[in-house]
Amino acid sequence: MGNLFDLDFTGSVIFLIVYYGLIIIIFFQILLENKDPLKTQSYLLLLVLLPVIGLFIYFFFGVNYRKQKLFSRKALTDQAFINKWIDMYQERLSQNRDLAEEMFAEKYKLPYLFFRNANSVLTARNKVKILNNGEEKFPLLLAKLREAQHHIHLEYYIIIDDEIGTKVIDILIERAEKGVEVRLIYDAIGGNSLSAKALKRMKEAGIETGVYNPVLFTSLANKVNYRDHRKIVIIDGQISFTGGINIADYYINDPGLDNRFYWRDTHCMIEGDSVYYLQMLFLLNWYFVSGQLIKPQPEYFPEVDTPSGVACAFVGSSPDSDSKYMMEAYFSMITNARREILIATPYFIPNEGILTAIKTSAKSGVRVKLLLPENSDTPFVHSASLTFIQELLESDIEVYLYQKGVVHSKLMVIDEEVSTVGSANMDYRSFDNNAELNAFFFDEGVAKELKQYFEEDLENARKVTLEEWGDRPWWLKLMGSVARLGAPLL
Repeated sequence: MGNLFDLDFTGSVIFLIVYYGLIIIIFFQILLENKDPLKTQSYLLLLVLLPVIGLFIYFFFGVNYRKQKLFSRKALTDQAFINKWIDMYQERLSQNRDLAEEMFAEKYKLPYLFFRNANSVLTARNKVKILNNGEEKFPLLLAKLREAQHHIHLEYYIIIDDEIGTKVIDILIERAEKGVEVRLIYDAIGGNSLSAKALKRMKEAGIETGVYNPVLFTSLANKVNYRDHRKIVIIDGQISFTGGINIADYYINDPGLDNRFYWRDTHCMIEGDSVYYLQMLFLLNWYFVSGQLIKPQPEYFPEVDTPSGVACAFVGSSPDSDSKYMMEAYFSMITNARREILIATPYFIPNEGILTAIKTSAKSGVRVKLLLPENSDTPFVHSASLTFIQELLESDIEVYLYQKGVVHSKLMVIDEEVSTVGSANMDYRSFDNNAELNAFFFDEGVAKELKQYFEEDLENARKVTLEEWGDRPWWLKLMGSVARLGAPLL
C-alpha cells in the first residue's frame, strides 16, 4: 500500500515537474514572439488559470511556429508575381496613381496607404451595385455566372451545397462543360460542410478546387488560426462580387427555408478596372492552395470598357501580410473623419488602437454611430463585444443593437464621402489572423446609399443608454467580463 502511494506520489511529482517546465518554456517563447501585449497577457493568464486545458488551447490556437513555414514560400512567389503584374500594367497603374493623388491626396491618405501596404491602386472606371441580403445577391450572381465565357474564380469562407449552393454548383458545372475555366477556393474549416458528393460532381466536370490551409490531426496546431474569410467571385476578369455573404441558405430571408434568424448582410457587385487587383489576389491564393502558378496573362486581365464612374480600391490582407493592412485602413478612415462615422459589424472586439481612434473621434465632436446585433450566432464572442459598450457610451458614441435578427454587415461610412464593404470584422481575428477582403469606395453616391441602408437598419434597432446598460443583471456582466479576458484570442 505504501509502495503504491509512493509510486503515485512520484508519478505526480514527475508530471508536475514536466508540466511546469513546459509552461516555463512556453512562457519565454510567448514573450520572445513580441506579440500584442494584450494577446501575450491573455495567453499567459490562460496557462496559469486553466492548467492542462490552457496548454491545449494554446497549442491549437496560439502556437506561431508553423506560420513562417506555412507562408514563407507563398511570400516569395507573391512578390515575384506582383512585380510581373506591375510591369505588365505599369502605364495603366501610373495613370490610376496620378488619379488618386489628384482626387484624394489632400483629403484622404488612404489611396497612398493602400498602394504602400498592399500594392492596391485606386481606379476610377468602375460600376458598383450594393446588394442587401442573400435575396438580392444570389439572383444576380446566378445570372452573371450563366454569362461567363472564359473563367469563373470563386473564393469563399463558407460554401454549403444546400438549396442555393446546389444552384451555384449546377451552373458552375454547366459552364465548365462548355469550356469555361472554373476554380474554387474554400476554407478548410468554414467550407467543411461542402459534401464529398458535390466535390466529386465538380471534379468530374473539370472544375478545379483548392482547400485553404487544410487542418489534419497531424498538423492541427496553429492552422486553426489562419483562415480564408474572403467572399469573392470573379467572372471573366471584369465582374466581381464581394462583401459579407457566403454561399448558404441561411443568408436568404425566405420563410420557406425556415432559417433560425433573419440575416441582415451587405454585399456588392463591382465591374471595372478594380477587378484587376481582385484577380491578382485570387491567383496568388490559388498558387498557395494548389501549387499551380497562373501567370498574369491578358485573358485574366482584359481591357474593360466601363466608363469613369465610382473610384474604388480593394484591399486584401492575409496571415502573412507585412502589417495589419485592414486595421490600418480602418484606423485611417476613422482618424480622418470630420463629421460622421457609421459602423456596422457583427463582432466588435477592437484592439487598443482602433478603440482609441473611435473614442477620440467622438470626443473631438465627430458623430459616431455603431450598430451591433442584439443577438448573435456566436454567443461567447458576442458577450465579449458587449463589454465595450460602457466605455463607448461614456465617450459619447451612439450604440444601437439590431433586433430584427442578426446583423452580419461589415461596413463603414465616413462623412458621406468614403465607405467600405467587405469581409473584415472589427476584431483581432480579422486584423491579425484571417485572409480578408474589403472594397473601399471614394464616391459620395455610394456613401449616401450605404448611409441610407444603415439608417433603415437603425429603425430595427434600439439605442442603448448609459443608465440602462449599467442596470444589466450581474451575471450578464460577469459572463461578458470572463469572455473579454479571452478577447484578444477570439
